[in-house]
Amino acid sequence: MKENYCYLAGVVDGEGHIDFRLHKNGRGESHYYPRIIIVQKDRRLTDWLKNIFGGSSYFVKNNTGGYFRWEIKGRAVEKIVKHIYPYLLVKREQAERVIRGIV
Repeated sequence: MKENYCYLAGVVDGEGHIDFRLHKNGRGESHYYPRIIIVQKDRRLTDWLKNIFGGSSYFVKNNTGGYFRWEIKGRAVEKIVKHIYPYLLVKREQAERVIRGIV
C-alpha cells in the first residue's frame, strides 16, 4: 500500500489540489471539510484512485469535451494526507493545513 500512497502524492502534486469546502446543513450551520481533487483526461487514473482510496469518480462535460474528476472528502482525506505528506513537494502546505485543521 505504501507504493500507492507514494504514487498518489505525485499525482496530487502534479494534477490535483487539497482544500477545504464550506458546507451548510439543513439548520443553516456552516462546516468545513477537507477534500482532495484530481482532474484528468484519462479515465483510468480516476477509476484507479476510486478503487484504491474510495471517493467518487465522474465525468464533467465542458466546451473542450470534458474531463474526469476524482474527489474524496472528510475523514478519509485526513487519513490519506498523513500517508502522503512525506512524499509531497508542491502541495505540502495544503496538506499541513489539513493535518492541523486550519481552514
